[in-house]
Amino acid sequence: MGDITLFGLPISFGTMVYQALIFTVLVFILKKLVFKKLVGVLDKRKQHIENQLLLTEQYKLEAEKNMELSTEILNQARKDAREIMKHSQHEAKLMIMDAKAEAKEILKEAREVSFRSRSFVHKDSKGA
Repeated sequence: MGDITLFGLPISFGTMVYQALIFTVLVFILKKLVFKKLVGVLDKRKQHIENQLLLTEQYKLEAEKNMELSTEILNQARKDAREIMKHSQHEAKLMIMDAKAEAKEILKEAREVSFRSRSFVHKDSKGA
């Protein structure tokens, strides 16, 4: 039926037409049964990945907001700690000053008592 030789290979037109027909039927069957499902699965996967990317972006923005809030809270805590330290140092200075003043008073009273005792002892020794 029309066999020819191309590049030293025998080619039969009947077999070529038969193979083209089978290939066309196979492509049609695959298109109807497999490709639609495959494209549907790929579209679902694409949508899922897009949703995950959006969710990731939202979490990233939330994390940045939380980081800013944490930084603000930390800065406020440091500021409060500095204020407490200043106040505590001031209170400590006042307490030290009060203690020194009280120690001076006690020392003054002790000297007066000691002076009176010496005077009393001195008077007793003259009178005896």
